[in-house]
Amino acid sequence: MDEIQNNQSSGKSKKIWIALLALLLGGSAVSNFFLWNKEQKSTAFASSRLDSLSALQLLKDSLYNELAVEQDKVANLRLEIAMYQGNNDSLLNLLREKEQKIASLRSALSGGGSVSSMRSLKDSLSKFKNENISFRKQMDSLNLESDAYKAKMLEQEAQIAFLEKQKTTLSNKVDIAAQPNVGPVIVVPQYEKKGVFLPIFKAKKVERLQITFDVLGNKLTEKQTEKEYIVRIKNPDGIILSNDNSKLMDIDDVYTFKEKVIFNGTQQKIKHNFTQKPDYKKGKYTVELREGKEVKNTFSFELI
Repeated sequence: MDEIQNNQSSGKSKKIWIALLALLLGGSAVSNFFLWNKEQKSTAFASSRLDSLSALQLLKDSLYNELAVEQDKVANLRLEIAMYQGNNDSLLNLLREKEQKIASLRSALSGGGSVSSMRSLKDSLSKFKNENISFRKQMDSLNLESDAYKAKMLEQEAQIAFLEKQKTTLSNKVDIAAQPNVGPVIVVPQYEKKGVFLPIFKAKKVERLQITFDVLGNKLTEKQTEKEYIVRIKNPDGIILSNDNSKLMDIDDVYTFKEKVIFNGTQQKIKHNFTQKPDYKKGKYTVELREGKEVKNTFSFELI
């Protein structure tokens, strides 16, 4: 009897332990399920968050790249304005506004923000790009006008240069025409008789040579000009008659008579009496009237 009771008591204890174990296993399973579910939700949220951050970063990078492109365009526009338009205040002011807009957009990008704010910035950037395209067209139109204007200016400058050349040519011709001309140079051998000098062509009796020529009047002359005329008389032996420049080494620099003339347009008569110490030789004498190195007139006479 006691054995039967012990067996019954042992069976009840086993049932209780089994029930407790089942409860523990059930509670553990429920707890594990809740933990697993929470972990899944956290993983999904973190993954979603990472995807969102990645998309945001990609959008920001895209906007930075677009801003860099537009900034380069604005910089190129500034160079073109400097090249074609010079210091055009109105265009430069527009460029400054564009550069400020780029700085503002870049500042907004660097400040972070949500995807919606980035999309708003993208819309602003798209509008800015369209404005740049419009500005580019205006610049092209201005450049075409500038090229046409430059071509017209070059044509006018060419015409002015041609007219200036014509003016210079005419001015030179007038200057040349206004220069004094000289008449024929005449040399008369003379001797003195009773206080009067008379012409003589006998070499032994010649006492002096009278040299005369006229600086002819010119109505085109408006201002005074200084001229120097040189007379060279060469004797039959080819020697230049000279009293003042026998020390000159170059035969081309030796002269018989030199006269400076201040010419104002009116005719002037030049007269000079040349006397040499040795007797004059028989033969033919040649005479040159020069202005500088240019021979203006020649003359010849013969003594017997």
